[in-house]
Amino acid sequence: MQYTDRMTLILNNDEIQQALTIKNSLDALEETYRELAQSGAVNCPISQTYLPHSLPQTSYSFKSVNGGVKTLGVLALRITSDILGERKVGESIRLEKLPLAGGNRYVGLVQLYSIETGELLAIMPDGFIQQTRVGVTSALGAKAMAREDSETMALIGSGGQARSHFRFMTAVRPIKRVKIYSPNPENRKRFAAEMERENEIPTEPVESAETAVADADIVCSATNSSRPVVRAQWLQPGMHYNSIREFEMDEASLEKCDVVAIHSKFGGYLHCQPPGTEKDLPGVRRERERDWSRYPEIQDLIVGKAKGRTSPQQITFFLNNVGAGVQFAGMGFAAYKACKEKGLGKEIPSDWFMQSIKP
Repeated sequence: MQYTDRMTLILNNDEIQQALTIKNSLDALEETYRELAQSGAVNCPISQTYLPHSLPQTSYSFKSVNGGVKTLGVLALRITSDILGERKVGESIRLEKLPLAGGNRYVGLVQLYSIETGELLAIMPDGFIQQTRVGVTSALGAKAMAREDSETMALIGSGGQARSHFRFMTAVRPIKRVKIYSPNPENRKRFAAEMERENEIPTEPVESAETAVADADIVCSATNSSRPVVRAQWLQPGMHYNSIREFEMDEASLEKCDVVAIHSKFGGYLHCQPPGTEKDLPGVRRERERDWSRYPEIQDLIVGKAKGRTSPQQITFFLNNVGAGVQFAGMGFAAYKACKEKGLGKEIPSDWFMQSIKP
C-alpha cells in the first residue's frame, strides 16, 4: 500500500460521544490498567509550561502528556493550549479555563499514533475523552473499594466532571439516590434535574456539602476548587470517598481513611515558566511534595496486587490524583475503533503528516 492510500481519521466531540458507551469506556480503561500492571503499557509524566498573559490574574498554559499500550498498538499524545484564570466562588478559589479561542472555545487535542509504523492514526479533541477518562478511573476505583450494596451517593460539583462521575459511578454500584451540592443554587438545581431525567435515579440538590455527605455510601467530589470541599470529619464508617484532585481534598482524609489508593505514583507535574515568575504567575498550582509510594495504584487494585475494602465498616478513599497519558491511549483507541466501525469522522491523507527527510 502506498502512503497516499493511508488515511488519518479526524473526529469531533459529538462523534466521540456517539461512539463511547458506558460499557466500552469502562472496558477500555480496565484493559489498559491491566496492561500497565503487567508491563504492557507506559506512562510519561505530565509537562506544563506557563507564560504571562495580557489579561489580569491570568496565565497561558501549555500541557502535554503521553502514554502507550502495546496490545492496542497505539501511543497517544494529549496536549492543551489554555488561558487560565483564578476567581473566588463562595469560600473556594476556582481555577478556570477561559474560552478565548475563536467562538468562545478551548483548544485540546489527542493524537493517536501507531506503534508499529509510527503513523498518525487519528486526531480528536480531548474534551469528551478528558471528562470520560476521569469518571471511568474513579468508577473503577469505586468498583474495587466501595461496598457492593452502596445505594446513596453524595456528588460535590455540577460541571462536566460531575456529569461524567454521575454516569460511571452509578454504573458500577446500585445507586438509588444521589444528593448534589455545588455553590451556585441554580446550577445545582438544574444539574440535579438533568441528571435525574437522564439517568432515572432520584437526585436531590442540597444546601451544603456536609448535608450531601451525611449518610452517603459513596462520596464523590468532582470540582475545580483549589481548597478542600469535603472534610475528613464528615466521613463515617462504611463510606467510600473519591476525589479527582488533591487540591479539593482534606489532607486529614489520607490518615483517617482505613484504605487509601491513588491513580498514579507519578504525583506532580513538570512545571516550566520564565525565570523569576515563580511567585507571580496566577493559576499555577503546584502539588504538595509527598511520598506517593506508600499507596497502591488503580492497576494494583484491578489485578489483585493490592486489596481494596476488606470490611464493611472501613472508610476507603480513592484519590484520582493526577492524569496519565495511558488513559488517553486507552480511551483514544476505544473512540477511534468505535468511530471507524460506525463510519463516523472524516479522513484525510496520512501523507500530509509524513516526510522523506530523516529527522
